[in-house]
Amino acid sequence: MQEESIRFVWWRHLLVAVGYAAAYVLLRSVSVSNWNLPASLRLAALLLVPMRYWPALVLGEAMPVAYQAWLSHGMFGWAWASFAAFPPMALCAPFMAWFRRRTMVVQADGRVDIPAVLTAAVACAVLTAAGNVAALASVHMPAGQPAPAITARIVFGYFLGNYLGALTLAPLALAVRGWLAGTRPAVAWASLRRSGLLRDGAMSLLLPLTALAGIGYASENADAMQVCRIAMFVPVAWLTLRHGWRGAAFGGAAASCAVALTSTIVRDPSVIQAQAIIAFAISTLLMLGTRLAQTASGEASAQRERVDREYGLLLAQQGLYQEELRMKHAAEALEQVRQSMRDMQNRLLDHLRDRIPANEERAYTRQAALAQHEMHRLTNALYPRVWREQGETSTVQLRDGPVAMAAAAIGATYECELVGQDLEHLASDVHMTLYRLAGESLVYALSRQATRHVDLVIRGGHSQGMRWVVMRMDCHRASATDGGMRLAQDQWKKAMSLLGTSGQGIETIRERAQIYGGDAHVRENPLGLRVTVLLHDALRGRVDGARVSAP
Repeated sequence: MQEESIRFVWWRHLLVAVGYAAAYVLLRSVSVSNWNLPASLRLAALLLVPMRYWPALVLGEAMPVAYQAWLSHGMFGWAWASFAAFPPMALCAPFMAWFRRRTMVVQADGRVDIPAVLTAAVACAVLTAAGNVAALASVHMPAGQPAPAITARIVFGYFLGNYLGALTLAPLALAVRGWLAGTRPAVAWASLRRSGLLRDGAMSLLLPLTALAGIGYASENADAMQVCRIAMFVPVAWLTLRHGWRGAAFGGAAASCAVALTSTIVRDPSVIQAQAIIAFAISTLLMLGTRLAQTASGEASAQRERVDREYGLLLAQQGLYQEELRMKHAAEALEQVRQSMRDMQNRLLDHLRDRIPANEERAYTRQAALAQHEMHRLTNALYPRVWREQGETSTVQLRDGPVAMAAAAIGATYECELVGQDLEHLASDVHMTLYRLAGESLVYALSRQATRHVDLVIRGGHSQGMRWVVMRMDCHRASATDGGMRLAQDQWKKAMSLLGTSGQGIETIRERAQIYGGDAHVRENPLGLRVTVLLHDALRGRVDGARVSAP
């Protein structure tokens, strides 16, 4: 069993070598020195293929390279053939092994490090160009023929051919690998079609490139052809803005092929100039596309965070609303108990009126009335009676509702002013929260000072598609002759009893306001203390409003 597994592994290595050799020969047949497509095959293989298959890749490249060197050894000599038979893959592999150990080109989340890809392309182009120059320097010409001169132009042509060749297909291979990673080909094809890259590439890239090539050939003017060649990067820039670095990879491959197809002679200087510009443009657009992809990813992440935050606030608002409904049901049940106790006490007093003295009857009546009052106070603290009777909460009820009665009970004057037309359109749970926060604010102010006057201003508005309400409560400080801290303590206890608040301070007020996207602020002045609270409309209210206004 182990021998069969080993044999299968060797067969895989052999298939890799043969497949790479076939692809190398195919790309080599359509390449020239200033547009070397096998460089892209080499770079893509060194970036994506596991290192255990690299010996097979070296063998696969050595076979066609050695065969080509053998065919020309009689013309250029054995020294040249020895250098030419050495596969460039063997030159680039040590550097790429070191590079891959220190750089993760393909991140764990599938993102591609384009600057790292460009660095690897430059390094491999330099190493391959060095091998080409070494082979050219060892050429042995026949007697009477001068040896080829090694100039900066020739060296740059070798480098440009390998670098532009690498940029032609290697980024495209990384993009295809990203589409196919972890999914079936049919699903990847459907995702690619939904992205619109194929449609935009066909309509906005291939057609302009074809038109530019046609205009250049029809003009029969070298300058016009050169302008058309350089203009071929413009549709690539547009595709990059639409689809990021994947658009640059797809468009760069098409533009590079289009420029190469306009060449009519070998090593045409004008074509080399246009290819140098295209190589620089593709490199820049790939990095720009990466930046655009990161920006889009950041915006998507921020959008997801915003949606998650709004969903959490929606759950919190629904929780508060359900809690208010439970308090309403509890208040209604307690009110029924109070009425039952009143009826029972009345019947009992009627039954015992002839059997007990008048003073005891009056005492029992006072105790029954006190119990009824306490039950009514507790019921009203749980859920105000005016809301239960009218059936709908409203900010208008703050004028003469429980807060006004609590202010009167503690001996303070009270004024309430409502400003704005959007208050009546707020969701009912916002009205409830506003009432609770008004009670908490009054109790908080009483915990800090004795109060002689309460001035409440509520202002509603609408901006940026969102309703909001601001509550400002000014609690004017009582003079020291009115009782000072003892009066404040008595007022605080009485207000807590009447309003049913928690009395836990400004932090509780601020946390409840933040559930509705607002905040709370406290400011003390010589006259007293001011509490300001901002609330936004309930999220479910916004959703319902959007649904209503959509038609």
